[in-house]
Amino acid sequence: MPVFYVDGQSVGNEQKTQPRHAKIVVAYKEKLNSGFQIRWEEIGDRTNNEAEYIALLKALSIIEAKWGAIGEASGKGAEPIKVHSDSMLIVNQVNGSYEVTDVKLRQLCENVKGLMKKMSAVKLEWIPREENYAGQWLEDRWKGGKVEVAKEQEPSSAPVAKV
Repeated sequence: MPVFYVDGQSVGNEQKTQPRHAKIVVAYKEKLNSGFQIRWEEIGDRTNNEAEYIALLKALSIIEAKWGAIGEASGKGAEPIKVHSDSMLIVNQVNGSYEVTDVKLRQLCENVKGLMKKMSAVKLEWIPREENYAGQWLEDRWKGGKVEVAKEQEPSSAPVAKV
């Protein structure tokens, strides 16, 4: 069963400086015993929460492209495709436990909810930061914001990035 991990980061967000430098990562496995595939990109001047939402939207677009609008990986009765995020705010906003007051986040949340409504076989779950493979990749590979890797590239046995 496919499993996804998403994370977003905004350097400069903590000081509310302009411009911020945001990045997203989606890490996923199509099968339990397969290796992680990584999708990452820089997304410009965004807040940390916007980056988290954009990473989630990227994961949903990958699911839709690979498994269709329903998001079913192996037919009726199968477990849902799980998308893991360490952002309690985003998970609770999407799942309806928290209210979305920010205008930009409200639009991003509605986009996520719209896609997830079409994909009945996709479930968003919160996980601790230390269990988020995408977050670990961001910390390990993007520390300092300097990487040497091609965007949208499939990972190989060679190192993905040099920091």
